[in-house]
Amino acid sequence: MGSTNVNVSGTREFNPKPSSPLFVQSLDVPGVSLVPVPFSGTNFGGWKRIIIVSLTARNKIAFVDGSLPKPPDNSIESNQWDRCNNMVISWLTSSLSPDIADNVQYSEIAEEIWRQLNKKYGTVGETKAFKINKELASTCQGSIDIASYFNKLKKLWDELRVVRKNHGNHCTYSAKEGILKEEEEDRLHQFLMGLNEVYVGVRSNLLMMQPPPTLDSAYNILLQDERQ
Repeated sequence: MGSTNVNVSGTREFNPKPSSPLFVQSLDVPGVSLVPVPFSGTNFGGWKRIIIVSLTARNKIAFVDGSLPKPPDNSIESNQWDRCNNMVISWLTSSLSPDIADNVQYSEIAEEIWRQLNKKYGTVGETKAFKINKELASTCQGSIDIASYFNKLKKLWDELRVVRKNHGNHCTYSAKEGILKEEEEDRLHQFLMGLNEVYVGVRSNLLMMQPPPTLDSAYNILLQDERQ
């Protein structure tokens, strides 16, 4: 994970490799918010996704997922780990509203803050899933174009996947493949059902295709038809 050098005073120094989570880049400074809008208690799934992407890009996700536990206090890596851990704590608290940040500011480990937030806000009940499904059921093209309609559906599908924590991820490969195929077909039908009646002919042709088209293929076919 790094090398150890002895400076002129005889003190050992730890020099992490650039690929190590313990490596600090010049742009890694405290007090930076990782999100455009601090989390204030709603849409935790979206906030969490942005934080994960940002920490992964900075190679610091190990400080919240538990894959890099704190080294022994007397080890050469300990000081560097503390430095990085405090940096991540600063990023997390800067990405929270003041009220929520106050509740976690005394946590000494970034993983503990992450665990507290997930425990309090990450357990989304059936009420949220029901709300998204209800909105999906009432979503139709109406006065907007096909691209805008599709993007509206996709946003809801992605949000639903987050709140349900897609159980397909925990299945065997063959079972997961079947679940994802059924999900794709459900989304295709949902997309086609909400189209305006002017596309009834194209919709019928798509439904009769064997094997059924993918969602992306059906979307592209309808885009071409719309342009014509």
